[in-house]
Amino acid sequence: MVLHYCLIGVLMPLSLLIAQATATTDGAPLARPNCPDNCGNLTIPYPFGVRENCYLNSSFFINCTRDESREPQIVPYWGNSGIIVSNISLEEAELQILQFVAKDCYNQLGNQTYNNNPWFSVPPFTISHAKNKFIAVGCDTIAIFQGYRAFPNDQESYLAGCMSLCDSLDSIEYEDSYSGIGCCQTNIPSGLQNLTVTLSSTYNHTKIVGDLTNCSYAFLVEETQFKFSNSSFQQLESITELPAVLNWAIGDDPDPCNTAQKRKDFACKANSKCVNLVGRSAGYICQCLQGYHGNPYLPDGCEG
Repeated sequence: MVLHYCLIGVLMPLSLLIAQATATTDGAPLARPNCPDNCGNLTIPYPFGVRENCYLNSSFFINCTRDESREPQIVPYWGNSGIIVSNISLEEAELQILQFVAKDCYNQLGNQTYNNNPWFSVPPFTISHAKNKFIAVGCDTIAIFQGYRAFPNDQESYLAGCMSLCDSLDSIEYEDSYSGIGCCQTNIPSGLQNLTVTLSSTYNHTKIVGDLTNCSYAFLVEETQFKFSNSSFQQLESITELPAVLNWAIGDDPDPCNTAQKRKDFACKANSKCVNLVGRSAGYICQCLQGYHGNPYLPDGCEG
C-alpha cells in the first residue's frame, strides 16, 4: 500500500467545485447543425451530443434528463451511467463529473451507524491520473480504492489506499503540514477505468475525543478542488458528491493517428491535426491548427 499525505488548507464550497463549460469562442460552432449545444448549464460540443445523429457514438451521448430531486432540475448524465457531467473540455479531452463520497460513521459505543462503498465504471474513458487524487479524511480511517487499468486487449487489477489517525480535532496540524494527521492522500494510476472505494476503522472511533469526528470520508477528487482544514469534518457531513476528471479519446487503437488517418471515419476535420495522447492507453484527439480556433471535429469547425 502506497501512503502519501494531503496538503492542509481550506475546503472549497461545493458551489465553487462545479466548473461550467465555456461558451463558443468568437461565434465558432460547437454542436452539429440542428443539434442542441447545451443541457441546463452544461455546454455540449460535438463529438458529444444529446440525441441521435448529434454525437459521434454512444460513448459520447449526454442524456439530458429532468430530475426533480436536484437543483437545477435539468441534469446532463453521461449516457445511461447515472454519472452527472459538469464540464466538457475539447482542448484537454476531459469530462468533469460528480461522484459520490464514501462515508463511515460510528456512535459513542463504537457501533457502526452508516457505511457506503461508492463505485463507478467509465469504459471506454479513463480516470485522469494527472488531475485527480484519492483523499481520506478522518481520525480512525483506513481508506482503500480498487479498480482495473485498461490496456489494449488486456486489463490489470489495481489496489491502493492510505490511513489517517488522530486523537481529536485539536491534534490536527495546519499551515501546509504533511503530517497525515486527520488526512491522507495517494495518487491514481494511469488508465484506470473503474473505481470502488471502501472505508474501515481500527478502533471504531472509540479512542477519539469529542463528537465532531464520528465519521470518516474518502473520495476521488479533482486535485485543485479540495483542500483540507479543521472545518472539513463538518463540511463533509453535508457533501455527498465531489468533482473528478475523466479522460476521453476517439477510438481504441494503440497506434491511433497512424491508423485513424487511413480510415473513412477519421474524426479530425479541415484545418485540424490528429494528436496521440501521451500516457493514455489508446485513442486520439483532434486540435485546430495554429492560427485556427473552434471545434476540430466539425467540418469547417476550425476557423481562421
